Amino acid sequence: MARGEAVVAESLSKRYPNGVWGAREVSFRASYGRVTVVLGPNGAGKTTTVKMLATLLRPTGGRGLVAGFDVVREAWEVRRRIALVPQEASIDPNLTPMEAVKWYLVARGWSVSDAYARAREVLEELGLWDVRDRPGWHLSGGQKRKVVTAMALATGAEVVFLDEPSTGLDVESKYSVWGIVRRYASSGSAVLLTTHDMREAEALADHLVLISEGRVAAEGPPQELRSSIPYRYRVVLRRPRRVEWSGPRLEIGDMLVLYARDRGEASEIASRVDAESVTIEEVGLEDVYLYHTRGGAR
Repeated sequence: MARGEAVVAESLSKRYPNGVWGAREVSFRASYGRVTVVLGPNGAGKTTTVKMLATLLRPTGGRGLVAGFDVVREAWEVRRRIALVPQEASIDPNLTPMEAVKWYLVARGWSVSDAYARAREVLEELGLWDVRDRPGWHLSGGQKRKVVTAMALATGAEVVFLDEPSTGLDVESKYSVWGIVRRYASSGSAVLLTTHDMREAEALADHLVLISEGRVAAEGPPQELRSSIPYRYRVVLRRPRRVEWSGPRLEIGDMLVLYARDRGEASEIASRVDAESVTIEEVGLEDVYLYHTRGGAR
């Protein structure tokens, strides 16, 4: 396998004993030196896919390769080369952030002195240095989440899996996690991150995988995916009262979104509607996701 392919999923599938499919023929690739973001709502199949690639869940069908090794036949080799932050991860309540990161590195073969130095570096980057000696039971949920992320990103592993890493974090903490994730990937490792947060995907993705109901709907660089839909602008109507436009649209609660090919058409649409509020915006990842998972605006 070429060096540029850190992760390869080929028709990767998981069917649970109750007959429910967690993932169906999921195929995509993730490269070294890049952040690959798997984007989708809760229940879309993101966590199932990550668990299969991280050797925590045996696939029903298909094939997964991580760092060149098969996730079923060569699971031990895969585990030696990855680090994982599961969605439900937390730290031992009796360990401090420094102890958790340092001893995790020692368990992976680092010397105590090197582990301490690396733990300090990562804890400082994530704004955890001031609470480095505070036991886990005395940390907030967001702080615990950052400690677990620090443990994975401190390793220097070839491939890091982050399953919803910003869950429970405030805005400032999210930015610090995003920053260290970007730096980690720029050092040459591969980061595969799952999220349902469009802003997180916008901020981090070099390559984006859109997943819905256990299937990949589309994938590619974010800008390429934006270009894959025929609209460039959207007109958002909150509580519409009059709409004289028969073009493509989506209804989301009390909002109606009308799509336009260019700015001129968007302005024309805005002049032919009446609503509590009318705004013209460029299309974003949310529109791209809905287009590919709902078969396009109608």
